[in-house]
Amino acid sequence: MKVLFDYRTVRKTRNQPTTMIELDTFLRNEKNKKDMYNMRCFYIVMPVADGIVKFGIAGAKDGKSGAFGRLAQYVHQYGVATDLNPCAGVKLMYLAGIPYNKNVELVNSGVYKKELQIKKYFRADAIEGRGYERIRQEQITELFKLIDDKSNKSWDDEETERRTSERLQQAELIDTDKIVEITEHITAPGKSRAKTQYLCHWNRPYVLTKNTKVKGGVDTETEFDNTTYQRAKNIILIPGGTKALEVYHALHPDATFRD
Repeated sequence: MKVLFDYRTVRKTRNQPTTMIELDTFLRNEKNKKDMYNMRCFYIVMPVADGIVKFGIAGAKDGKSGAFGRLAQYVHQYGVATDLNPCAGVKLMYLAGIPYNKNVELVNSGVYKKELQIKKYFRADAIEGRGYERIRQEQITELFKLIDDKSNKSWDDEETERRTSERLQQAELIDTDKIVEITEHITAPGKSRAKTQYLCHWNRPYVLTKNTKVKGGVDTETEFDNTTYQRAKNIILIPGGTKALEVYHALHPDATFRD
């Protein structure tokens, strides 16, 4: 994991009393563009007009210029601060990335795992109607503790060749299989035509093995995973799927779905 920007490491000056940087300024820097290219990134920004801190992931699907494009959307949405309009613009607080690896599924990428962990932490204090990825300014210290704490979920990507093979062996549906609930979704931003993917929880889990190098050999652990990402057209064909999808849509009336 490479930290591309951290406002806590920037020194304050008389001309620069805040250590955050205007996101537009950061994105216009060619070196920053190159550093972000083909990276899956975790970011923290603060739109000035909202006064709310937003964290998320960018470049998740296929790397390349995806991270740059996602952050550029914030500039298009909130504009750029000027002397005449200081309430416009969006500030960049933090940006870190991991090189894109096609052998790593999105859900096994370090940035996805970190975002999910943080969303779960702030779930109970979520700003009503704004989603779990938005927090209040007074929660910034807690947010960075989660980022810095090495005892929490790793930033490391997890290659999925073994897990993919095991999943394929267990993927055939049986009569008792059903979807219990849907808890997350991913809708590609911008003009993408990619269909929304939903995180479905099944009544029957996959049984997966994980090999970890340890002193003197390899330690094998067994894990159980009852989740998969599915598109709506597949969900409605599975027992329990239609109901789970209806409930999820009802609980997220302001979300963007592309079914």
